[in-house]
Amino acid sequence: MIEYEYSLVVEELKPYLDYCEQNKFEKIADTYQIRELYKNPNQILARITTEIIEDKQYTVLDFKDDNDSDAILKQSRETIPLVITNESREAIDSILNMLGYEVKKILKRNRIVYVNNCVKFELDHYMEPEESFVVAIEGEKEEVDKIYQEIVGFDNKTSVN
Repeated sequence: MIEYEYSLVVEELKPYLDYCEQNKFEKIADTYQIRELYKNPNQILARITTEIIEDKQYTVLDFKDDNDSDAILKQSRETIPLVITNESREAIDSILNMLGYEVKKILKRNRIVYVNNCVKFELDHYMEPEESFVVAIEGEKEEVDKIYQEIVGFDNKTSVN
């Protein structure tokens, strides 16, 4: 699946939270996540994401193009997530090792997700490896372009993630 995404490092999340609320975006998630990023020479990231919701923990594996460009709008391929169980984790680690994947970094964050039609806002407060705030807008290109133009002036620090 092809994904269009604006990803911005910002000073704070409040203006973007307000935008979502005022524009009838529906809040669908507010979670704590630990994401292990794995890299190999083929420019495809493997991502193991553990999401903690209340007292339950969910872990998935997916793959995404490793796009380190400075472009604000990125287009990349992304797989459908595969659920990892306690029983399958050792096999997943073994497969990633066999394919030459090595840990790139581990991220810890709170993520709030809003949706409206074909657009998804992901509002992240990263605690590790360093504190930062990131806003991502994903969806169909025309729609994310339109919303990006509406929010681009919210923050003086806005830059590419």
